[in-house]
Amino acid sequence: MRDLLIELVVARNKKIYKDKDFITLLSIIKGLNIDNKINWDEGAGEEWAFINNSSLTIMLNTKIGIYFVRGEISDDYLDVLNDGNCVYVNNYDLKEWYIDLEYLQKNIPEIIWHASCDSIDTNCFSLNELYYATV
Repeated sequence: MRDLLIELVVARNKKIYKDKDFITLLSIIKGLNIDNKINWDEGAGEEWAFINNSSLTIMLNTKIGIYFVRGEISDDYLDVLNDGNCVYVNNYDLKEWYIDLEYLQKNIPEIIWHASCDSIDTNCFSLNELYYATV
């Protein structure tokens, strides 16, 4: 099991987005590959965005610099994402994470866990479940 808080603390210490910084980041990443697609509903207040193409998917938080990377990432992407924490994963469905919700609430206020403890096991969850718990 992997402690998600370790990755979130590193990310928060590196980057907290202000104003339109996140939108600018998405635009830059989209421009790195003509096939990049953005999956993010800004108007609905989604706090996670996905950028993907045929060989890469990146799950990004809109508040802090955490980037969950699945697939092959080139130096161009790494240069753009160097202000945050790139965490490499095999997929977003693997239940390999755990988190202390009290610590999250006290120390990373940018990420709010909306899901009830009954709906997602905080001792064993996937990144897709993280998405739904915090979106």
